[in-house]
Amino acid sequence: MATPLTFILRASPYSGQTAATVLKLATAALGAGHPTTIFATGDGVYGFVRGQKPTGVFDVGSAAEAYLSRGGVVDL
Repeated sequence: MATPLTFILRASPYSGQTAATVLKLATAALGAGHPTTIFATGDGVYGFVRGQKPTGVFDVGSAAEAYLSRGGVVDL
């Protein structure tokens, strides 16, 4: 039986590794068959803004789009 998982994301997308880690974990959980939700609040919401063009860092925007395209849920 798949366990539903909820991740809480409060950190801004490029202030450290938090947003990247949450997206990687949530995507891996989806791949393992667990229904997942990311609850983004505060600065964590900015990771889901479309059209971001970061250079030299993990692309949180693209990872967010990939997570959503796989059926992941985000509550803002």
